[in-house]
Amino acid sequence: MKIECLTTFLDGADRFEIGDLRTVEDARGARLCANGWARDLSGSTATGAASGDADLVIHNSTLNAGDNHV
Repeated sequence: MKIECLTTFLDGADRFEIGDLRTVEDARGARLCANGWARDLSGSTATGAASGDADLVIHNSTLNAGDNHV
């Protein structure tokens, strides 16, 4: 399936940039289109609504490794 990326996203180890034209497996392309991240250039697969951006909240932590024998 040939797709056009509608947003920038990561899928596995692959980075897709907005505007990229890619050829992917049919199952992968159908999932990307259903999520609203890409559109099928042939028009046979409907494009879903994107759920919006997701922000990650990262908390710094410290691991103290050392002897704790009493």
